[in-house]
Amino acid sequence: MKLFTATLLFFTALFSHAQDITIGTRATLPSSQVNEEREYWVYVPEHYADDNFKAQRYPVIYVLDGETYFHVISGIVNTFSSGYYPVMPECIVVAIKNTDRSRDLTPTPVTELGYQSGGADKFRSFIIKELMPKIDETYRTLDFKILVGHSFGGLFTMNTLFENTGDFNAYVAIDPSLWWDDALFVNELEGKLRGTDFKGKTLFLANANSLGYPKKAGKQDLAHFEAKEAALTKMHAMVPENLNLKIKAYPEEDHGSVVLPAMIDAFRFVFKGFRINVKDLIKNPSLLQEHYRDVSETLGYELKPQGAYLDRVVDLARARGQQANAVILHRINRELYPENQYLKEKSASTKH
Repeated sequence: MKLFTATLLFFTALFSHAQDITIGTRATLPSSQVNEEREYWVYVPEHYADDNFKAQRYPVIYVLDGETYFHVISGIVNTFSSGYYPVMPECIVVAIKNTDRSRDLTPTPVTELGYQSGGADKFRSFIIKELMPKIDETYRTLDFKILVGHSFGGLFTMNTLFENTGDFNAYVAIDPSLWWDDALFVNELEGKLRGTDFKGKTLFLANANSLGYPKKAGKQDLAHFEAKEAALTKMHAMVPENLNLKIKAYPEEDHGSVVLPAMIDAFRFVFKGFRINVKDLIKNPSLLQEHYRDVSETLGYELKPQGAYLDRVVDLARARGQQANAVILHRINRELYPENQYLKEKSASTKH
């Protein structure tokens, strides 16, 4: 009986201290554009709710097929923005959950396929005119936005790049379904390449192996392959000078498996050059201004160092005996984020 009581008390104590791990929130928004209520999931960075960083604003990543890729992208962002060598800044992730995927992501109706299609314009209007303003109103956002889509979502992303070029800064199209409607996008591509101003825009286009991997290609696979090849041929022949473009082939990945490696590579490319050698920085704080000037030029958007990162760098400089440089870096941080109480608490120890 005593053993049973002790065991019961142990498990009671164990579960009474258990806490849920929450990485995001669910919200809904009534839409007049698509005439329905839409659900979306939001991830905010680790330090978002910290009072020390309440002046910090963040880039926003909009994710299509949100229920499928929310955890993937939020995990990548959390990992890549952490530590002394972040690959990218901390970002807000907004994942849009599907209601009728084929309807919302395809640009034209194709009735013979047996499912709804052709509603991309309305869905795009929902994102741009309703969801984005709601996110900007609710969260501390920077006006730097990334759109990520795979398959039909990749087709939607490509069409958005050409039709609503100014609404996002970077576009990630993963193995896009360019075969849609007898390769309509490909057939119109040359004119779109000539007539679109891509200044300050970035496109990462992932191309999976559509033939013979891991199985023999079928009719749909062949159409997918041919459409992509035709599009890539045209894009290579007339790459706009002001488009920051990377096309990457994944010969060992199929249409489904390409998503994870492509997303990792995409964020590395969008924020190319973001990573700085912190060992050099704590010895030469002037590198910080030079580095972010170069990064901003690449992005086509003025990006500033984030407060949480600078806190870590200041602490590292102090720990490595670079006291004078810690003072300089601390001063830069306070100029950017004067409301940061963490900085005020340590200011006395970094004055001399």
